[in-house]
Amino acid sequence: MAAAPTPAPAPRKQVNMAEILQPGILLAIAGLIALITGAGGQSFQMSMVIISLVMLYSAIVSFGYIAILRDLFPVLGVSAVSGVVLFFYNIECIARYNTHHWSVIMGFIAGLIALFAAFVGYFKPSFAKK
Repeated sequence: MAAAPTPAPAPRKQVNMAEILQPGILLAIAGLIALITGAGGQSFQMSMVIISLVMLYSAIVSFGYIAILRDLFPVLGVSAVSGVVLFFYNIECIARYNTHHWSVIMGFIAGLIALFAAFVGYFKPSFAKK
């Protein structure tokens, strides 16, 4: 017997910058980096893990997968607050304790990404518009 011909693959949709630079996606990326940083850094940092879980929950809520406490965790507010907290906490660790451990640098990067998510969500720059 002859096998049925396989269908041709669907054409790939081109991804543009506006689809990637959504505040929810950026906040999820920052939340994952912060979770790895808090759980696998120099010492287990429970506050970093809690901040990262709030960031991830807010990102999931923004995509509409969960509707519980939707108004309590807006993406713009969570990304701004968590970005400022992570940014200044890790700057303080670098300046005060003179540490350049990978977890401090990654936490700093997570704070910058969260602040960028707040910037994209608030100002809607031209590169992030659909």
